[in-house]
Amino acid sequence: MKKYLAITVLMLLLAAPVHAKDSCSTVLCMAGMLQGVGVISACTGSVQDYFDIIMFNGHGGISLNKTFKARGKFLGKCTSAGNWPKMINSQYGRQLEF
Repeated sequence: MKKYLAITVLMLLLAAPVHAKDSCSTVLCMAGMLQGVGVISACTGSVQDYFDIIMFNGHGGISLNKTFKARGKFLGKCTSAGNWPKMINSQYGRQLEF
């Protein structure tokens, strides 16, 4: 029993912090990219959240169409963003990195 408790405590101490992906901050940062501003340092994580969404086909290869749809769905969670999610996804939805 003590062994399991020690392992659990050790795992909790070594666990990396997790942040929730915020679609609205991603839209805001990527709207700047779309307008030619580029990626500012404060936006690197939000933009990476978008490009980390990669979907695969049944054979293990990357599916650009599924990736496009999943990224659009993620951006669409920001309901106050107007048309920005569609414009951003049209430009970057099938791109694998920034």
